[in-house]
Amino acid sequence: MKADKTDELIARAIAALPYSRPSAGFSARVLAGLESPAPQPRLAPVLKAAGLVVTAWAAALTFVSARLVYANFADIAALFIQPGGLAQALKLVTARAALLPAKLGAAAALVSDILSAAAAALPAWYEIAAAALVCAAAIAALSRGGRLAGGRI
Repeated sequence: MKADKTDELIARAIAALPYSRPSAGFSARVLAGLESPAPQPRLAPVLKAAGLVVTAWAAALTFVSARLVYANFADIAALFIQPGGLAQALKLVTARAALLPAKLGAAAALVSDILSAAAAALPAWYEIAAAALVCAAAIAALSRGGRLAGGRI
């Protein structure tokens, strides 16, 4: 009997709660605000050209990879036939990949040394102008039609 009374009290308490409905057209306004803007028609040729460039590079990479496998098929087959050959090749690739950051760092240092030696005789305002150009290029890359990247920056 006590459980029935408790259920009845809960039902009355829920019925007594104030319930507010959103105003008419609220859902339509929210959905209209969430809609993405239509793509600009002037971007269609650019996007199509970018897609063609990506497709061309993918085809070229596929062709070069297939040619590389075809030219070295005997070595690749021997690698898979020998016991432990694949593991040894993976260790070699891993070791070379571990050395790659050091090699890239050394190459970057060499380029930096060459550029600093070449620019040593130039006046300081050349460096300021180059820095201003780099900053302008970064701002232009981040901006879109005078608006910074969707207003996120």
